[in-house]
Amino acid sequence: MFHNGTNVSYANHSSNLTSMSSATTAITLRFLGQGASATATSTDAVVLTVDAGKEEIVMEFIASVMANPAKGMQVIADDNSSYYSHQNITAVDSISVDSGAGTFKNVIVATFTTADTGGVDNNVTLTNANSGSLVTLGATDATSTITLPASPVDGCNYHFFCETDNSAHEIEIAGEFEGIVSVADVFTTLDNTSDITIGASDFKVGDHFELIYSGAAAKWKVTGAFITAAAITAS
Repeated sequence: MFHNGTNVSYANHSSNLTSMSSATTAITLRFLGQGASATATSTDAVVLTVDAGKEEIVMEFIASVMANPAKGMQVIADDNSSYYSHQNITAVDSISVDSGAGTFKNVIVATFTTADTGGVDNNVTLTNANSGSLVTLGATDATSTITLPASPVDGCNYHFFCETDNSAHEIEIAGEFEGIVSVADVFTTLDNTSDITIGASDFKVGDHFELIYSGAAAKWKVTGAFITAAAITAS
């Protein structure tokens, strides 16, 4: 059972939990929803706000509660009465109920800090498990990197979106790439490259690009749009 501060509540059976995933200060729980059927599966989502650095501990706690329920009903988080089953859960961020017609994209808020994905300063490390996510990129305070999986699964994909300008710092992405991007309304071809560089002060709010891994070609297919000339280069 979950209650948020606007008197919206959600309950489901623990056996309908399909997955849990974490981002910085957030845990997303996905449940089979009311639109689930033999031909289509709907997924409801509850996002919890948790203390930074405690995401793994809270995930393990919730998993144990789901696997070994102590009673018929368990309140995980209640904003109305400020009750939280674990001390590091602080709020119910959102409740999304899927009637069977909608889909939801996982969002990873990446800020290039040590508390961020991968736990390495000025670096965002992505795994195959993050595939399909929208990755919002925050401001940089030094030359930064985006690290892709060393052994990506065929079809692994990420959509990157600039949330805050990168300031006077480059962002490097290593890997084999090919594709076409729009840079200041000019199409630029990236082919047989081993490194992509997003230029210092050139990654602007709203710029975005997508990477999709093709196992047959052993390359990341890249598309995107950037507003500033020379925003992206490859070598």
